[in-house]
Amino acid sequence: MKALKYLSLLAMLLITATSCMNEFDAPEFENPPYGNNEIGEANTTIAELKTKFSKSIEGNSCEEIKEEIVIEGVVVANDESGNVYKQFILNDSTGAIIIGVNDVGLYATMAIGQKVRIDCKGLHVGGYGKMAQIGGLYNGSIGRMNKSVFPKHVRIIGTPDRTQPEMTPEVIDESYFTDENMKSLAKFVRLENVKFVEATDSTVKWAPEELAYNNVVERNIKMGKKNIVFRMSTYADFANDALPMGELNINGVLTRYNNYWQFVLSSTNDIEQVENNN
Repeated sequence: MKALKYLSLLAMLLITATSCMNEFDAPEFENPPYGNNEIGEANTTIAELKTKFSKSIEGNSCEEIKEEIVIEGVVVANDESGNVYKQFILNDSTGAIIIGVNDVGLYATMAIGQKVRIDCKGLHVGGYGKMAQIGGLYNGSIGRMNKSVFPKHVRIIGTPDRTQPEMTPEVIDESYFTDENMKSLAKFVRLENVKFVEATDSTVKWAPEELAYNNVVERNIKMGKKNIVFRMSTYADFANDALPMGELNINGVLTRYNNYWQFVLSSTNDIEQVENNN
């Protein structure tokens, strides 16, 4: 009888311990251990920031942000796959912007779907190929901020959530590709029913080293009469996978290099094959 009581007590203790462990495995931090929890509410949208500093962005120059500017957005692209390098891309309801940090493994804290605030005062903003970026000063141009600087300027809000409105890309078609829209890039978008020009058979790879220049291979998608350049890194974990054939829907970030449209793909998880019901 005593043995039965002991077994019952042991079972209760194990259930309690398991419950506690489950609660501990998924903590909810009011003040996350990484970043600056003193950063206040956002007071500027990404579009407003890009408009305010449009002269430096369009002029491929940069300047220090000396005002109290805080932006907030959700991470829609990061460096987890290796195709994006030392940066992540933040999106709010008005647009997206590149955040450059001289560090690797940013995805550990800047996960896809993670909402963050950026205290921009003291950082630099400018254009690289007329593409808006927040970072640091590098040889008189916009570059990446030092990795020791970044935690002082970022606040993590909640936990990663891919259902947030900012994670829904804008579906665009050929009519989007205007000079005026190019000025407002970057933008989190969805391309529908498109094909890779180079995907002629299953032997074509994403980014083979023999085709690379400075570790980059350019692939192309046609949307109507417009050509969209996919800049692919040979360091991407899918670089030697087969380039997908057929019609595709693709989520990613539309960017520019001077007057050329470019597309940033964070992961092959953002590609879906279009079913042909014919």
